[in-house]
Amino acid sequence: MMKKAVMQFTACCLALGISISSFGAVAFADNSMTLAGLSETSTVAAATSVTLAGLTETGTAATSGGDGSTAAVTEETAEAAADETSSTDSEAADTESEETSSATETDATGTLAGAAATTEAETTAAAEASAEAQTETETELVYDTSMSGELAFAQCDNYINVRSDASTDGEVVGKIYNNNSVTILGQLGDWYEIQSGNVTGYVKADYFATGEAADEIAETVAYNVATVNAEGLWVHTEASEDSETIAMVYSSDQMEVVSYEGDWMKVVLEDGTYGYVNAWYVDYDTYYSTGETLEEESERLDEEWLEYLAESEAEQERLDEQWLAYLAEQEAAAEASAAETEASTAAETYVETTTSTDTSSSSSTTLSEAEAAVDEAYQAYVEAQEAADAATQQADEQLVYDTYDEAVDAYQDYLDAVAVADELKYSSDTAGTTTTTTTETTTTTTETTQTEAAQTEAVQTEAAQTEAAQTEAAQTEAAQTEAVQTEAAQTEATTTSTSSSSTLGQSIANYAVQFVGNPYVYGGTSLTNGADCSGFTQSVFANFGISIPRTAASQASSGTSVSLSDIQAGDLLFYSDGSGISHVALYIGGGQVVHASTSSTGIIISSYNYRTPVCARRYWS
Repeated sequence: MMKKAVMQFTACCLALGISISSFGAVAFADNSMTLAGLSETSTVAAATSVTLAGLTETGTAATSGGDGSTAAVTEETAEAAADETSSTDSEAADTESEETSSATETDATGTLAGAAATTEAETTAAAEASAEAQTETETELVYDTSMSGELAFAQCDNYINVRSDASTDGEVVGKIYNNNSVTILGQLGDWYEIQSGNVTGYVKADYFATGEAADEIAETVAYNVATVNAEGLWVHTEASEDSETIAMVYSSDQMEVVSYEGDWMKVVLEDGTYGYVNAWYVDYDTYYSTGETLEEESERLDEEWLEYLAESEAEQERLDEQWLAYLAEQEAAAEASAAETEASTAAETYVETTTSTDTSSSSSTTLSEAEAAVDEAYQAYVEAQEAADAATQQADEQLVYDTYDEAVDAYQDYLDAVAVADELKYSSDTAGTTTTTTTETTTTTTETTQTEAAQTEAVQTEAAQTEAAQTEAAQTEAAQTEAVQTEAAQTEATTTSTSSSSTLGQSIANYAVQFVGNPYVYGGTSLTNGADCSGFTQSVFANFGISIPRTAASQASSGTSVSLSDIQAGDLLFYSDGSGISHVALYIGGGQVVHASTSSTGIIISSYNYRTPVCARRYWS
């Protein structure tokens, strides 16, 4: 049986065209059981293919034929096989060998084809896996910490997103704005991992300046702060201990540093005052603006919105106040215009009445109307003055001037009405007095004439003798008396004129003094609610019907110039700040002036030379 099996194996090998060398025989024999029993499995086929790879060239060629034909067995091999067996055995062996050869050829061909296909697929898959592994190895990013701790500054138009991962797909966790500073923690590819304020994440490296560029930006955006580390520290006007001190700061107080000058720092206090502090007693720190988280951004936007609403509300209130002031101005103007119209009508009525033929009746009617006009004009003046006073409470300088002018006009109308009434009253009184005097004179003249006639008749002769002498004496005495009376009249007129003027100036001074203690208001003209220096003097003179310019400089260039050695009560004294007239005061006599001084002192009395006056003007003579 062994021999028969060997012959069958040999026949199979020959049928496959395999040359049986010593190596091939041994190798194939080792796998004979595998080929016989497990030829249909891919694993075995793969193993077979590996074994067949070691066969001779002849065997390889037969296997690779693949057309289903069986190579011819050489005569030498067939004869050798015949020699080894008997004829019967040979026939049987041939038949069996033929069948076995055919079957083996078919199985081997299919097995080899399957093995080749499997091997090719596995090889391709292995190659792809190897390439993929190589690609992953080549593209794997390395986290670089060489720049860790380095300061960088954002350079962008608006802001840069901070993401949770080094990818544009990462979640946005914060924002970095232009020139904001960041501290680099590391680098992953073209992304920096950074920390800025309370936000940490990844940003694109292209949008940040580092190295020398970052140093240049730092110099321009740095915020330097000095923190006091002493219990108390003087702030000086100059970088010297000998300079004047302007404030004191205390432990932990912080100040913005403007410059560092040796042992001194120039700083800015909370109220905006600049000064110098000794650098040995402060800690110096530099800060840069940083980014913000989305939560911080939301809080900031909410605060900005509330501030915007507050500003809008304040602006609306301001506009409302302006509108109300405008309405008040229009109302005051309408009232002043009505008062002016009424005063004008009263004056026209007076003129028409004085031309009437019925003097007694006309005088009575005109005086009544004139007095009524005085009352109306005065009321209009009071209302115009109240409007002017109210205007001083508004931050509108033009409104102050306009309402003041209207009040002055109304006051002038009032004075005109008073003058008309006084003149009419004086005319009426004078007419009555003249009539009485004429009657008395006529009676006296009649009596005198009768007496003289009787005396003339009694002493006619004596009168004739002495008439010439008496006449000459009487003429001489009359001439002397007339000369004396004329001189006395001239002296009295001069005295009366001087006394009257002086009295007016003193009256103006006395009137002004009663407003001492009232407030100073820049641009104001109200003697009670507030006036500035020139507004005060203008309003005082307006009370006496004297119109003077509005500003101190204008008042100093008008009126009558008076020597400072000849000033009297009621004169205006002017003071200079070196560049021009800056203040005006009213001289009240005794070396004193009354004036609207400052917002902190109001209207006060001072020595006339508390500052050196530069000139004086008189408006009341």
